[in-house]
Amino acid sequence: MSLFKKIREICIIGIGRYGSSVARTLLADRNNNIRIVLVDEDEKHLLPFKDEVEMIYVADCAEQKTLESLNIKDFDAVIVGASNNIEIVAALTECGVKTIIARASTKRHAQVLKQIGVSSIVCPEEEAGKKTAMLVANPALALYSENMVELQDGFVSASIYVKNPAVANKKISELNFRNKYNVLVTMIKRDKHSYIPEGDFEIKLDDLITLIGQIEDIIQVIEICAMNEK
Repeated sequence: MSLFKKIREICIIGIGRYGSSVARTLLADRNNNIRIVLVDEDEKHLLPFKDEVEMIYVADCAEQKTLESLNIKDFDAVIVGASNNIEIVAALTECGVKTIIARASTKRHAQVLKQIGVSSIVCPEEEAGKKTAMLVANPALALYSENMVELQDGFVSASIYVKNPAVANKKISELNFRNKYNVLVTMIKRDKHSYIPEGDFEIKLDDLITLIGQIEDIIQVIEICAMNEK
């Protein structure tokens, strides 16, 4: 068995808001053993990354010959950040790229992308809309939650800073969020360190705790943790 993790080669095509966000997220984790190549038709989108990634290319990736010149089928995954991406995806498929991740702006767009060979589809606008709706419908989430992600079947993941002295200095097993509210504490961040806690982990004031549960249950726990009693 190899002692070293294989370096994965990732190509991102289209460095707008979505593509640049993906690139910066990958670059923020220096331990992920990923080499990144960026491609965009507009050089100004690429210049902020020129000293951070393996290579940058100014190119029109709707052309199969262009993709072949980049040896595109050798990449472990290609992420298509461009919104007008059907021709690009079709060209990638013709080149034999096996793992394609692309963004879709509508359900119909997503269906077309799936039909022409996209492995995974991301709908950032739809996901943002769902998140906004949840925040508006549930004021506690909007007021207190630092990060909130919809999972599936009504479950969400949310993070909250502990401000309630009644919660601080107690073990997770003592708080018993799981049995009382059907909510799991899945991670705790304290200062710059993150922990996957067990039942005997003691929570402190200003810990950032991440919870998983159904939204109505999560809200109850968030409100408890956020109380700032004087």
